[in-house]
Amino acid sequence: MTDPSTTGVMPAAATASQELLNLTKALDEHAIVAVTDARGRILRVNDKFCAISKYSRDELLGQDHRIINSRHHPPEFFQGLWRTITRGEVWKGEICNRAKDGALYWVDTTIVPFLGPDGRPKEHIAIRADITERKRAEQRQAELMAELKEINQELNQFAYVVSHDLKAPLRAISSLASWLAEDYAEKLGPDGRSQLGLLLGRVKRMDALVDGILRYSRIGREQEEVAAIDVGPLLHEIVEMLGPPAGIRVEIGASMPTVYCERTRLTQVFENLISNAVKYMGRPDGRIWIGWAESPEAWTFHVRDTGPGIDERYFEKIFQIFQTLTARDEAESTGIGLAVVKKNVEVCGGQVWVESKLGEGSTFSFRLPKAPVRTPKAQHA
Repeated sequence: MTDPSTTGVMPAAATASQELLNLTKALDEHAIVAVTDARGRILRVNDKFCAISKYSRDELLGQDHRIINSRHHPPEFFQGLWRTITRGEVWKGEICNRAKDGALYWVDTTIVPFLGPDGRPKEHIAIRADITERKRAEQRQAELMAELKEINQELNQFAYVVSHDLKAPLRAISSLASWLAEDYAEKLGPDGRSQLGLLLGRVKRMDALVDGILRYSRIGREQEEVAAIDVGPLLHEIVEMLGPPAGIRVEIGASMPTVYCERTRLTQVFENLISNAVKYMGRPDGRIWIGWAESPEAWTFHVRDTGPGIDERYFEKIFQIFQTLTARDEAESTGIGLAVVKKNVEVCGGQVWVESKLGEGSTFSFRLPKAPVRTPKAQHA
């Protein structure tokens, strides 16, 4: 008989046996493995099974998997598992187990029955992967979503309080001040009329601030249908509604594209950018130009003005809520407009930025993806 060691050729049985050993070793290195008999008694476990369960091999052999049952799953869960593998079919699922020290751990499990000559399962091999960290992340995500839902409910209540409990007194103060200005103007004298004018101005500003807060709080929580919007006619409507002074010329680029977006959201973005350009022009005459550019994935729009420009150190600050670069007595500003722009654009999956130099005007740009981003449904205030 020829010695295989001298020919370099191994018998087929020896080769198959070596391949099986290699596969078993590789499986033991990668996965948590247990082999049970047909009744579920543990015949073999690897080191990873012992490590995650905190039980020694001697403590596990001869036991069934009830030793690590966490009671997380109802009895019906394991009844379904056993029905599957008893039929000789592979079962796959996620199981929460309890280690010897009481700690819970999750495993992604595949149980494969090995059939005997009679066609019935004689052994089962369970191959598992530790997914505890993933399940913890999912749980944390669920908790965060619950917290977010609670915050949204609080915001809804806040919006209700603002719209009903704050605006009503403001309307009363405004009506009373207007009545005094009309009926008692002569008795008040120049100083009194001046003070009354300041009061009416403060009431107007407070009313605008309340409206701005409401608009900002609702962004991302209210949703309308995404529609095809012809940007050209929309811009003409906005400019007509804003009614800029005669000396300020607003030019809208030719052949504006049609974009897919929520109409109200896009209107708020353009309305705030154009009104800001008018408000802060700093002179009775000026020019505002609205243009656009296209890339394969997105539309980019620009609102350029010939105003005083913005110092680079304020480029980020101006998009924060309640931030203004001028004294509130110099310009009627709530400091909310650009924050509304930024939040609306980001909800649509886009970006907004500014380019400017002092004395040379400013260009506000925003990019919207051509594929519309859908915001999740939310409760309305």
